[in-house]
Amino acid sequence: MHRTFRNAAIFVAGLAFAPSLEAQQAAAMDHSAHGQPAARPKLDAELVEHFKGIELSDAQVKQVLEIKAKHHKAMDALKKDAKDQDDPALKAALQKHMDAEHTEFKSMLTEDQSRLFDENMKSHHKAEGAKHEMKPGAKHEMMKHDAPRKP
Repeated sequence: MHRTFRNAAIFVAGLAFAPSLEAQQAAAMDHSAHGQPAARPKLDAELVEHFKGIELSDAQVKQVLEIKAKHHKAMDALKKDAKDQDDPALKAALQKHMDAEHTEFKSMLTEDQSRLFDENMKSHHKAEGAKHEMKPGAKHEMMKHDAPRKP
């Protein structure tokens, strides 16, 4: 009887100090502890077009994603609160965010990357029907960044 009680006590004590199944599974899924890098951040389809031909570091990709998230969150809030989606004041406020977003993108790029970004924006907006060329500080045509692209 002492043997059964002792084995049960050892078993219960072992459970108290053993990591939980969830902790074991999380540790098994964390490959970074084994020297494997975490998955690289990726650009969405719109951003891929904006940064076509530009070799971005992981840190730059992370920055780009943060900049886009910040501005698009603000733009979504503006659209949600607007009574009239065609209101010129709304369009101006959205344009201001898009311009600021692109300015922030360019501020984190090298000179060569910035030049390629400008070229990408020219062709991107030309494809959207823009009638003017992008110049530093120039306003670009209003467009829906989240709308599917037309072939």
